[in-house]
Amino acid sequence: MKNLAEELIKRGHTVTWFEYGFQKPDIPLPKGTKEIYVEVSTKNQNLRDLYEHRNHTFHELVWYEAEMDKGHQSNAWMASIELCDQLLSTRKTKQIFDTLVNKKFDAVVVDDLYNPCGLIHTGLQHSVFIYWSMTGLRTESAWANQSPSPPSYIPVYGTGYTDDLNFLQRGYNFLSYLKEIYIHQHLILRRIDKIAEKHYPNKTVEAFYMERNASINFVNHPPIFDFARPYMPRVNFVGGLHCRKARKLPPILQKFVDEANDEKGFILLSVGFTFQWKYAPRTVKINILEAFHSLPEIRFIWQYDGEPIANLPKNIHLAAWLPQQDLLGHPKCRGHISTGGINSVIESVWHGVPVIGWPLTIWGYDNLLRVTARHSGFMLDKKILSKQEWISAIHRIYIKYYKDEMLLFQDMVVDVPYTELNHSAFWVEFIHRHQEVPHARSGADELNIIQYFLIDVIAFLISCLILTLYVIYYLIKFTLKFIWFIITLPIRIIFGSGKTKGKEIPSKPTTPKSSTTPTKTATTTKATAPKPPTKHSPPKSGATIKIIPKTPESTAPTPTQRKNKPKAKKAD
Repeated sequence: MKNLAEELIKRGHTVTWFEYGFQKPDIPLPKGTKEIYVEVSTKNQNLRDLYEHRNHTFHELVWYEAEMDKGHQSNAWMASIELCDQLLSTRKTKQIFDTLVNKKFDAVVVDDLYNPCGLIHTGLQHSVFIYWSMTGLRTESAWANQSPSPPSYIPVYGTGYTDDLNFLQRGYNFLSYLKEIYIHQHLILRRIDKIAEKHYPNKTVEAFYMERNASINFVNHPPIFDFARPYMPRVNFVGGLHCRKARKLPPILQKFVDEANDEKGFILLSVGFTFQWKYAPRTVKINILEAFHSLPEIRFIWQYDGEPIANLPKNIHLAAWLPQQDLLGHPKCRGHISTGGINSVIESVWHGVPVIGWPLTIWGYDNLLRVTARHSGFMLDKKILSKQEWISAIHRIYIKYYKDEMLLFQDMVVDVPYTELNHSAFWVEFIHRHQEVPHARSGADELNIIQYFLIDVIAFLISCLILTLYVIYYLIKFTLKFIWFIITLPIRIIFGSGKTKGKEIPSKPTTPKSSTTPTKTATTTKATAPKPPTKHSPPKSGATIKIIPKTPESTAPTPTQRKNKPKAKKAD
């Protein structure tokens, strides 16, 4: 951001620089910048350890842990939110912040990483602003500007994947994508909303919509540095705006470099300010020192801020700070041992120097992967290497293949009709002139996650499909039954009538028709069950059948039958 501030000042703009923390940075701002630094105090020691360079436990952890904790980013966000809460909880510091809120700015540029107060400022002021993704187009950054990020081929930062994913990697990448979105939307942004509601209860500031309200999104790497991916029109790649041609080296460095072998040259080792050598394991420092000492034909420039080293070999130069771009741009620079800082890696590409990747964090690994996947360098597979492993890595970087691939990568990065610095300054002035870029927005800004991924539409279509299949099933079932009924109807009629003829239907006893004047009869008839037709004597139709039970002994009537036999009625 300092380079952009310097360029805007050169163009006649007034730049106000607002920053807060525990300790003011030592790096000076460009001349003409109006600086407002707010020092925040807290009793939370863990929070102080995260931000202070003195007694910094984080600096020590990155050297000893096998892998950087993947939850560090969310933890850092929570710590930054607490720091912002401390800023707004103190009357004096809150007054400074409110002064900035009430002041009218033509454009605001906000760092999107660990900067909740910056987001609250734009929400309270309702200003047009540029959201700057300092570490690249991360998953949550792409989600904020609605750039599509299909996890099928776009790796989530922190997974260590390229864009070539197998089935299991795509599954893990998808779960990582959901996790990152959930943490950012439901934990971080909601926590920012609570801080804003706590200190500004009468004003509505929704961090979710504030992120989406950015007029322009800056991404801190060149367009083709990352793996190929889609992005929205309001996304502008400005990575490398700090890159420049090499300048003359300080006398002590110039002398050291001039004495280097023309063929072997020198190799630069830099780890940045995040990793402090005073916390590095002794084994790491000894192995590096012995490996460098065993290669006297190669000169090494080592950015080192640890304890003094006695009997330093002549082919090694130590310095707490180095003009890195001036060294990378020197014609005798043969390689760069980098831990993967985004700006450091971009500088290596911009100057065409192959990289020996020494990642100490998972994020550094991801940044280096963008270079090693193009064969412009290679990656070391562990933090603590032996002396021989360091020697092998140094010999390997002299293979011409890596230099050729890096020069090809460099040509594609720098071959643009503009400089990134002019490009970024143009878009800031564009926002100043137009205040908004409505044509760069998409309808996705108004969609929630269910609508964005068409979950509601897919659920509706699946429901319709299930209902349609259900109806079709029962229609087919009914049709088949009906067809079977029609086909079997003649057969049932034919065979059904034959069966009816073969059955004997018992006739009901006829009752005499009653005359007009009913008369009584003295004759009584004993009710008997009809006898079924026999095989030899089929009954005649309409005949009345009298059944006489047959006994085994004789067919003659029994005494009981004779006794109960009705007597014949005498004729009158």
